[in-house]
Order: sequence, then C-alpha cells, then structure tokens
Amino acid sequence: MASETELITAIKAVFAGATNERVLIGIGDDGAVVSVPKVRGEGKAVLATDMAVEGVHFNRSWSSLFEIGAKTTAANLADIYAMGGIPEFLLVAAAVPTNFSSSDATELARGIVDEAQKVGAVVVGGDISKSEKLVLTISVYGSVKDPITRGGAQVGDVVIISDFPGKSASGLELLKQGISDERTSFHKRPVVDYAAARDFALAGVSSMIDTSDGLVSELTHIANASGVGIEIRTHEDEVIDFHGGEDHVFVATISPHLPFPRQGIEIGKVVMGKGVRINGVPTVHEGYKHFS
Repeated sequence: MASETELITAIKAVFAGATNERVLIGIGDDGAVVSVPKVRGEGKAVLATDMAVEGVHFNRSWSSLFEIGAKTTAANLADIYAMGGIPEFLLVAAAVPTNFSSSDATELARGIVDEAQKVGAVVVGGDISKSEKLVLTISVYGSVKDPITRGGAQVGDVVIISDFPGKSASGLELLKQGISDERTSFHKRPVVDYAAARDFALAGVSSMIDTSDGLVSELTHIANASGVGIEIRTHEDEVIDFHGGEDHVFVATISPHLPFPRQGIEIGKVVMGKGVRINGVPTVHEGYKHFS
C-alpha cells in the first residue's frame, strides 16, 4: 500500500488544478481558510456533509473509482442546491483499504474534481486514514442569500419536479442482474441538473429537496416539516418511480401565482392534512434505513 504521504501527494496534485481567488490557505495546513462571501450584505454560509461506504452506497465491482468520487460529490452538491445555495468549497476525507494505490487515489480524486468543476467548486483540504473498506466523506461549504427549507410549503402551492425520477433505481436493478450498459450509468454516476435547482430557487419556490431516498420519502419530509398534506395525481401515460432514490431530481413547492421555473413539471398540490397521497391513496415510504 502507498504511504499516507504518497496518497496525499497524489490527491493534492489533482485538487490543486482548480483554483478560486477566495482560497487564502488551501491544502497542506491544519485547516483551509477562505474569505466569506457577501451577497448584497446578507450572505449566509450553508454547509452539508455526506458519507459513502463501500458495500452500502457503492459497489466497486461495477463502479469505477472515478464514478464513485463523482457520485458522492454530486450527492453533496445537490444538498446545497436544494437549500437554494451555491456550493463553493469541499473538504474530502477518505478511509482506504491496504491495497489502495496512488493511482487509485488519483482516479478517485479526479472523479471528485470532475463533478465539482461542473459548478465551479474546489477542494480545499481533507483527511485520509486506513480501513477494511473504502469510505468517502465529503463536506461542502456554500453561500446562500435566502435559504429554502423543507418547511415552507403552503396549502394551495403546486408540487413540481425537475425531472422524472427512477433512472438510478432502474440502473441498479440491471446491475444486480449482471447487466451493464448505458442504462446503468445513471446509477453509477447520476446526472444532476444543478441549473434547474438554481432556476427553482430564483423562481421563489417555497420549499425544496432532492430525491436522495425516493420521491415519496422526500415529499413526506416536506409534508411533515411544513405541517401540510401533499396530493399527487398521476395519469395513465405517466410513469413515475415514487420510491427509487439517488437520482437527485429536485422536488419543490411553489405558489400558483408565480411563473413556473424552467423544467418545472407539475405533479400535484399542497393540501390541508398530513402525509402524502397518490391518487387519493395514503402512501408511506421512509427511504433507505441504514440500521433496520
């Protein structure tokens, strides 16, 4: 196994390629220092972190290290956008197995950078340790002017999504069957429409979340946090996966009096009551449970 210094050197060589004028002290010290942004004097910091564990969140037998790095990064960036923010800086911590080489570290880091560069975010530091399986933790710092929470939905609001979810879950089922083609790429590396999330935020949505654990699960979070009910209506020609996660499609509620944002697909409305109903039928899906 490569030494810690060798692994860090390999990773740093990749991360150092992306720069940002607000990085005052980057990788190499005990902590990174960045200048705090101001948005018309009201800038706020928004932070999120997520952990991906081999055998739980990804399978190295069908996903490359590049894909794993990109997918884990996307999950974190989507959380920042779901809050109405813009991601800017990342901290990366990895626990790696003893056979992890410098080239492995480079491939993982390149995946992280490739996804982060889509939104102009940069890695400014992190940590590395040893583990029986690969564990990757990414923390993201972003800025936001007016945070969008799960608790802002109002009765009468329209429920919109940025795309139809289900591609990741379908890809996973194919991979479990030993099939690997272009359809499975949506699970190995979801394509996240960050621009759509930004458009939702600028349009003035009252609440927003991304589909980490499935559409019904996330709508339930909004309903519970807002103290409302959500009614979804489907048509015979609509195929919506209500339970498959990891697409990171953005789900939001918006006043019917506001113009719909780009790619806003109407799927229901916010009503009095509690929970989620699909075509009038109460529906429960609590998402993936790590400790069940």
